[in-house]
Amino acid sequence: MNKRLIVLLFVLVGVWGVAIYVLFFYQKSPTLATAAQRTESVIQPMIRRLNESEIERFRKNVEMPHPLVNVFEPYVMKLDKEKLMRQALSQLEVLPGYKFKGYFSSETENFVLLSDGTARSIGAILDGRYLIVHAMSFAAIVLDLSSGNLLVVR
Repeated sequence: MNKRLIVLLFVLVGVWGVAIYVLFFYQKSPTLATAAQRTESVIQPMIRRLNESEIERFRKNVEMPHPLVNVFEPYVMKLDKEKLMRQALSQLEVLPGYKFKGYFSSETENFVLLSDGTARSIGAILDGRYLIVHAMSFAAIVLDLSSGNLLVVR
């Protein structure tokens, strides 16, 4: 072998050796036990100043329940009808071809009056595509079954 090639191989082995040493042995992080001891020494003075009820209140505030979500179950859209306001409805697209005249609500019946003189119950489907979800004094909310969009009838 050529002397240049041998020197180059020694240099490459040396560089790899230094790289492995730096990655695995140089300035290793402190062990988990020493880090936990340092954290404990910082927290202890604060705990000494708090009484038991304050510590429990703090723990309850910090603990957050993590809801278990099953990704294999279909998502159910929950519509809080009381929080729908005029501003929120003004941002919804208007359903063309229908005009809202009013609505009737009782314990047994709920229906919407449209401009063509028909009364449709809440939960009825318009044109085989739009489901009436909710009615208010000034508008009705419908769900487009093909796209999933919420629309408003005014």
